[in-house]
Amino acid sequence: MPNITPLPQAAVPEEPARPEPAWAYVYEGEWVADCPRGCNNVEYLFTQSRMNGPRDVRRPFYLCSYCGYSCEKIIWPRQEHEIMRILMLRPIPRNRNWYPQDHPVALKFNIPHGQSPADLLAENEEHGVR
Repeated sequence: MPNITPLPQAAVPEEPARPEPAWAYVYEGEWVADCPRGCNNVEYLFTQSRMNGPRDVRRPFYLCSYCGYSCEKIIWPRQEHEIMRILMLRPIPRNRNWYPQDHPVALKFNIPHGQSPADLLAENEEHGVR
């Protein structure tokens, strides 16, 4: 009988017992979420209903295209439509950002987070956006 040594198995990250939810935030006018597994990927939370069209169909679950993590729960702000309506008044897309309270990216880069629609309106007024 030949002496066969099994190949070492690659470590597979364990899935949490209960999948972590994805937290929706707005980056440059698009609803996105970071991968809850922590692979540093970001996914759009809306998809296109037609080729070259706007992202207008909400995804029913989160699926990371990098590490394959998926979860059914995406946490959206209560006032998502109002937040987006106010942000879309801003003429420059890179200024259309909103982060939930204590979002890690906002904390890391000292970006405003947890803003209410009233806060966003005040910020618009401050910069001459009506």
